[in-house]
Amino acid sequence: MPFEGTRPIVCWFRRDLRVRDNPALFHAASAGLPVIPLFVVDTELIKGIRSDGAAFDFQAESLRDLADSIAGLGGRLIVRTGRLTEVFSKIISEVQPRSVYFNRDYEPTAIDRDIEAVKFIERFGIEVKSFDDVVIHHPEDIRTSSGGPYAVFTPFAVKWRKLPKPAPLGRPSRFSTPRLASEPIPGGNELPRAKLVLKPLVRGGERDATDQWNSFLKERLRSYTDTRDLPYMQGTSMMSPYLRFGCISPVRMYSDLVELSPGTDNHPSDSDEKYVSELIWREFYIHVLYHYPYTAERNFRGQFDRLNWSMDERTFEAWKEGRTGFPLVDAGMRQLNATGWMHNRARMVTASFLAKDLFIDWRYGAEYFATKLLDIEKASNVGGWQWSASTGVDPTPLRIFNPAIQSRRFDAEGIYIKEWVPELRNVPSRYIHEPDRMSPILQKETGVVAGRDYPSPIVDHRKAAAYFKSQFIMAKAGRLTSKSPRRD
Repeated sequence: MPFEGTRPIVCWFRRDLRVRDNPALFHAASAGLPVIPLFVVDTELIKGIRSDGAAFDFQAESLRDLADSIAGLGGRLIVRTGRLTEVFSKIISEVQPRSVYFNRDYEPTAIDRDIEAVKFIERFGIEVKSFDDVVIHHPEDIRTSSGGPYAVFTPFAVKWRKLPKPAPLGRPSRFSTPRLASEPIPGGNELPRAKLVLKPLVRGGERDATDQWNSFLKERLRSYTDTRDLPYMQGTSMMSPYLRFGCISPVRMYSDLVELSPGTDNHPSDSDEKYVSELIWREFYIHVLYHYPYTAERNFRGQFDRLNWSMDERTFEAWKEGRTGFPLVDAGMRQLNATGWMHNRARMVTASFLAKDLFIDWRYGAEYFATKLLDIEKASNVGGWQWSASTGVDPTPLRIFNPAIQSRRFDAEGIYIKEWVPELRNVPSRYIHEPDRMSPILQKETGVVAGRDYPSPIVDHRKAAAYFKSQFIMAKAGRLTSKSPRRD
């Protein structure tokens, strides 16, 4: 049956689940035509996503909040499930849209998907418009003096800071949505996807993102530089899951920082620069993956392909479950498994431990993080893991974190450790970082006998670090012409 009425614009939502500062929605609503806000539950895409059911619940919460916000603008969110091309084919046959608008995504698989989707839609003579989103600066906009992409953070950050920043677009105009069938918003149970993360740390949605952001700006930003590395304090912004699902835009976040604490030349003041640096790190990793898509699966620096990673299932399971005998590592992994989030300092320590103490390929760790983290972004996950394994961009100097030293420095009293490893709650602060060093008498008194009540360390850190360093130096120098023998 032919569609009767003005041909509408389809606004295709993906990882931009908000109405405020949403370029595709803003421009679609500004056209003065009916708008179909469409979210596709892409069955093919979901097959390749290994996220815990909690991540899909977060997405469902975000979609329900989005639906409410769209209703407040006079429209209606339309949800359809199926293969992407089949869904678009049906929508096109139902309403003969004038245009399809969407915000770009810069991950390699998303780029490939979008190219195919645009080709398919344009076959029907339908205009397609895409807009910058996800980052403040498109990966093509930041180039070296020779025109190439950056592979080192510091010069990238210098160039990033010099570029003029776009202003947030605000809320879109009111619009109407044609009467169309819509399906229920699915969560983890409906897809179905097992939910093993039982206590998600945050709830999805633009309103929750805004509340969390405003709370950080008001209560924690001023102390961010001093508290961001302390895992026992709520010193971070907790905005990464909201950025991952697009419940808030980085453009808006940067604009808020400038407005709250203006510096010279429309830049944040020094007190906010540390937080801005984290936004730049996120965009740097997106930039690297965009220009070097092979890094999603392979080392950035090919000489490290010769590293003969081991894979001991027993120690890998101990790492995943937080049973390594290294309290800070175990606390981080248990926090991840329970909440779908891990403090950034703990992420660096746990990642370093897997690659450099257990000598297990970083890709196994990245894959496990991808199953648990609510804030999983492929670029940040891959970039962070390659940084931790010293196989990625700018891997010098060689960094090998000593878990006990990191623990003493950033969780001196063991507050974070005791929260997530409660069997250590009676261990004195002097020994909380290495409980196996307690005397046998003190172990019995505290109820923490090494190897019985809490695991003994599964590896000798000093020996493991020395081995990794030797392998790294040989690989970097090109002296590993074939894979080296595995260590005992």
